[in-house]
Amino acid sequence: MKDLKIAAKKEAAKVEKAQEKKTAEVQKASTTVDEILNPSADGRIKKLETLNRLAEKKTKIDRKLDELVNFNASNDCTLSRMEFTGDSSYRFTISNPVTIGKLLGQVEQELRQLKEQTEKEIIDFQI
Repeated sequence: MKDLKIAAKKEAAKVEKAQEKKTAEVQKASTTVDEILNPSADGRIKKLETLNRLAEKKTKIDRKLDELVNFNASNDCTLSRMEFTGDSSYRFTISNPVTIGKLLGQVEQELRQLKEQTEKEIIDFQI
């Protein structure tokens, strides 16, 4: 009998916690809806700044991807050379066309993924 009372109390506590959690989630959702439907002037300005940053990021990625595509189109792989320079003026040069092709392919793939991700962020962004 005592075990049944303890189990009932535990179950009641679980139900109460679940109800409190649900109430908190509903309150948070209604606050979020209010912020979306009735944004303040400062909130709109901040969101506009964020959207502008996303637009700048997309423009830079698009520009770099276009430069890489143009470079690949004009590259005949006979006299190609890649050079990396560090902060201490140390240089590392690669002239193997196969290695350069693999590196550029990887860079292009990364840029395309960044472009897709940024486009999705801009589309999903809500002012």
